[in-house]
Amino acid sequence: LMIVLLAWVGMTTIYADFHDEALEKWSWVWKAMLFAIFLPLTLRTRLRFEAAVLFMVLSAGAIIIGGAIKTLATSGGYGELRLFVNDNTGLYEGSIISCVAIAIIPLIFWLARHGTIYPRNWMVKLFALALTFACLLIPVGTQARTGLVCIAVLALLFIRQTKRRLLYLTGAALIGLAAIPFLPSAFSQRMETIQDYKADESAATRVAVWKWTWEFVKEHPFGGGFDAYRINKIRYDLPVVDENGFDTGAIDRREIVDQGRAYHSSYFEMLGEQGFPGLIIWLLIHVGGVWRMEMLARIYKKRNRPDESWVAPLATALQNAQIIYLVGS
Repeated sequence: LMIVLLAWVGMTTIYADFHDEALEKWSWVWKAMLFAIFLPLTLRTRLRFEAAVLFMVLSAGAIIIGGAIKTLATSGGYGELRLFVNDNTGLYEGSIISCVAIAIIPLIFWLARHGTIYPRNWMVKLFALALTFACLLIPVGTQARTGLVCIAVLALLFIRQTKRRLLYLTGAALIGLAAIPFLPSAFSQRMETIQDYKADESAATRVAVWKWTWEFVKEHPFGGGFDAYRINKIRYDLPVVDENGFDTGAIDRREIVDQGRAYHSSYFEMLGEQGFPGLIIWLLIHVGGVWRMEMLARIYKKRNRPDESWVAPLATALQNAQIIYLVGS
């Protein structure tokens, strides 16, 4: 499926609406996809599986730890938290790093419990807890609403795994309540906009772009190639609420006009750039991954062999990470 997707993306790049920009994105996309196609062929032993997971977790962790330290020192801010480089793209974009930070937590736990590259002593466990705390701080520092949603999904996935669910729910609720007083007021105010996206320009613009993408792909079912969003022009009315002394709101409307706004969604990005065929292939890859991890976990739990005790937990950790990604993206 990944080979088919690579071929399809190559074809849409040739006929892209913005050919030069599409070639620039293609220059790194094909390398990432080729590596993704090649990597599974090398994972033939437990050590290789573990090394791949450890390398990815620690690579992301290097960015996350720095961001967490800055969050503790400055409280961060939307679009203000600076990571390794001052670049608002890729892993350095607030919503993306927030999603990744929460998605790797199940893998951190797996490494702490089943890893053999490092000894499973108190230092490794302490580092795992500290890295998990750093991951939870990233959504606070970036003030990305994506991060809060991903944390909620992670909590639900852990409920599925735990046997003492009532104890887990009670502990999670107490930790959440205890954390509220320490959260920056700017973070709390931004998270409140999840309830009313229509009054928030950032969220309302994204919805408008998604509507535009749907209309665009109905006319261009095979997509517009990389960076097709550059052609979009959106116009919508944003409610403006003026608070008065009696806590009532006088509602007005402000017209928002914009163009060339990015998708802010992996689903709509695939749909707008690669059309219905690209989106279907991409979804098959991800849904297939989630399904196969479920099957592997069940198979290896039934086998119950001591030398394979690491397999089912890894399948579950990978599945949880992928589900978090699919929601956050």
